[in-house]
Amino acid sequence: MKAYNSVTLFNTSIKRKAENWFAQKLISAEQREAILNSYSTYLYTPNIFVKIGLFLFTCFIILAASSIYFLMFASGFNSSGNGFYIFTSLFFSCACFAVLELLIKSKHVYNAGSDEALLYVGLLSLFICLFTIIGASGEDNALLLACLAMPFIAFAVIRYADRLITLALCFCVYTILFLFVLKFGDVAKMVMPFVLMFFSAMVYFQAKKIKSKTNLYYWRSCIGVIEYVTLLVFYASCNYYVIRESSVAFFNLQLATGQDIPLAFLFYILTASIPIIYIYSGLKQKDKTLLWSGLILLAASAITFKYYFSLGHPEISLTIAGILLIMVAYFAINYLKIPKHGITYEEEKDANSFLRSNAEALIILEGMRQESPTTSQDDFEFGGGKSGGAGSGGSY
Repeated sequence: MKAYNSVTLFNTSIKRKAENWFAQKLISAEQREAILNSYSTYLYTPNIFVKIGLFLFTCFIILAASSIYFLMFASGFNSSGNGFYIFTSLFFSCACFAVLELLIKSKHVYNAGSDEALLYVGLLSLFICLFTIIGASGEDNALLLACLAMPFIAFAVIRYADRLITLALCFCVYTILFLFVLKFGDVAKMVMPFVLMFFSAMVYFQAKKIKSKTNLYYWRSCIGVIEYVTLLVFYASCNYYVIRESSVAFFNLQLATGQDIPLAFLFYILTASIPIIYIYSGLKQKDKTLLWSGLILLAASAITFKYYFSLGHPEISLTIAGILLIMVAYFAINYLKIPKHGITYEEEKDANSFLRSNAEALIILEGMRQESPTTSQDDFEFGGGKSGGAGSGGSY
């Protein structure tokens, strides 16, 4: 079921760690070489610039091939209605996956840009095929479309372990859950936030539990995406602004001016407390996922309260907020200059960063460019040869 070898991906991760440890001077050059020689890998993963170039080039090739296909065959299918588009989208989906498998088997590409472009276009073509057959007008059709698309997306996640496809799978699952609960009518108005919160918490703790298992290392990055998504959805499910606006949009809740939604006080407390709980848990458990989610959502909470409880002077509010943030950052940096409780403010070195690994070469190249002498064309003296007729003379 897996497109890549788990041992090879593990070796790739170990080599990346060895490079980072060497950059941080945690291991010697001899130890680094020993690790690189012990953990062999054959996968091709270029730097970010080459990856972007390969992704765009592959998309261009697919677009060119589809354009030629439509020019050649579209006129012959004018009378077939949607049949041509269904066949075409299914054909291109199968072709993309076939080329993707061929690239993986022959060129051993992994996160190289070209393989990702083929995967995304292949799934998008398949989704267009399902959309053309079913349509998405109405809740029932949207629910059916999500249910039919979910197995294909899940298969792509299991086989290729792609993070963006994992994000699409999470969106598909939450869409199914939301539309299913929505069918309960008035009951859904009261239970929807709590159902989403319970489901998100359950999936998060299960993902966190299985993340450390070695036999699931192949999907470690996908599990990380699931953690982020469930944390964000859990917060959104209890955010006062999201609850209020979604109640008006989906449940036809009529609110008079100044009127609050039911259980407003509870959602105010959750909106303010959840990011703080995330940050505290992230610092205590040394979990970057919780910490970064808490910091981002703390800003979202501040914006939510600012939206409903504005002082009427945004310039004063922004100035005070900026001063407080600068003070917090200043004291935190001074406090963590010496690492405490396993936490430090120093940036983690990354040997795979393009700018860091090539900084010295870029500086040298810039210096050579500035110091190279410039020669004016007027000062350049040609030789004393004689020529005519484009060099047809006898002396030069």
